[in-house]
Amino acid sequence: MLKSLRVRMVVALLGAIFCVWGLGLCWMAYYIHGSEAGWMDRMLRGTASQIVQSLPADVGELTSRTQERLRVLEDTGEEKLSFQVWVGGTRLLFRSPEAPAHPLKADFRDGFEAGVVDGQPWRVFAVSDSTGRVQVQVGRSHQQLARDLRLWIGKSLVTAGVVFLLLAFALGWVVCRLTQGVTKLRASVAQRHGLDLTPLPVHDLPSEVRPLVETFNDLLAHLATAMETEKRFISDAAHELRTPLAALLAQAQLALNTRDPVEARQALETLIEGVRRSSRLSEQLLDLARVESTSVQCMTEVELYEPVAWIVRDFEAAAANKQLRVALRLAPCTVRGNFDALGILVRNLVDNAVRYTPPGGRVEVSCEWQPGDDRDRVTLCVADSGPGVPPDERERVFDRFYRVPGTAHGGSGIGLSLVARIARMHGAEIELDEGLDGRGLRVRVHFPSHGDPTPTSEPMDFALAAG
Repeated sequence: MLKSLRVRMVVALLGAIFCVWGLGLCWMAYYIHGSEAGWMDRMLRGTASQIVQSLPADVGELTSRTQERLRVLEDTGEEKLSFQVWVGGTRLLFRSPEAPAHPLKADFRDGFEAGVVDGQPWRVFAVSDSTGRVQVQVGRSHQQLARDLRLWIGKSLVTAGVVFLLLAFALGWVVCRLTQGVTKLRASVAQRHGLDLTPLPVHDLPSEVRPLVETFNDLLAHLATAMETEKRFISDAAHELRTPLAALLAQAQLALNTRDPVEARQALETLIEGVRRSSRLSEQLLDLARVESTSVQCMTEVELYEPVAWIVRDFEAAAANKQLRVALRLAPCTVRGNFDALGILVRNLVDNAVRYTPPGGRVEVSCEWQPGDDRDRVTLCVADSGPGVPPDERERVFDRFYRVPGTAHGGSGIGLSLVARIARMHGAEIELDEGLDGRGLRVRVHFPSHGDPTPTSEPMDFALAAG
């Protein structure tokens, strides 16, 4: 129950009001109980003065019969003070019902006195008329004060209880009205199905809750984008795998049904090439999924020339089979990025260069630190002497599953889209230009430099494969 925000607000408000109210009641009780010298003294003085002023001038001449009739006034049950009227200090003219028969102030001196009457503490005030023969004594016992105080506290508590209940009801209603927008929001979310990622309404929400819901909406937008990307990826992957798998099945059936060894061998070679392409497509799809899940929190300092050297050496055998001349030019340079993602970027660039360069061609790979006017940068460059990409097609080669028309080697169309995705992740810029020997393609990836160049940053040249 206390997990409810509305219940917490009502309880907190009522608790604060109860504490303040309780402190006020305690202070009032203390003030009333301890104010005999102040509030009580003023009341005693005022009552005695009024009684003296109300007495007739010949009050001292009253007969004994009249005196007996007035000695004890009628008990109305409403007396708050006890008083006596004495004549000559010896004769009690009359008194209030709760006043004793003996003097409240035995010395008959005008003024205040705190004494004991019938074993009870009293506060008494005495005042005489102008002749000095008639004296009025007004007093109140502490017992009467305590009784009145208890009565006052009881009535105050009952009143406070009723007001407290009414206040609790009013606060509950007000809090419910104020949080009505949150209640509607909860109901709206509860009615949604699991994949409904539309933004939550915020127009009726309090300003304290609105930023939280807006943050949720931002998260829902990211989730919607991620789900859309995932759907597109699954659809594209299924489409791309369907064609090579159908071709593999056809070649396998041809090799199984033919009786010509030459034809069977050709079918098996085609089958092997199809398996190789399907394997590469699967690897690129896995790389794509891995890159999509990479977070910016995984960035560290990376010596870019290290993964470049390792990956280029991995392609040394493939380059030798095609009699390609591969030149490697490296210099120590540091970037901030994800090591695995950078490896995927370099591998796809080198793989494209080796795959599309005809036998006897050239491939150059370099990684260097370059100073700039506003900021330094690290440039990774992969160039080849292959067929290249027409200038009007260079912007589209970064689209996922896009292939340049007329390309002899059918690729998957994923490699360069992965390169563009990883480059954006690292804040890098990609530049396409003409490659080697007046043809081919040159891809430059400019990374923001991290740190200063080392004294041994001069590029070093390597020849990995010869024609």
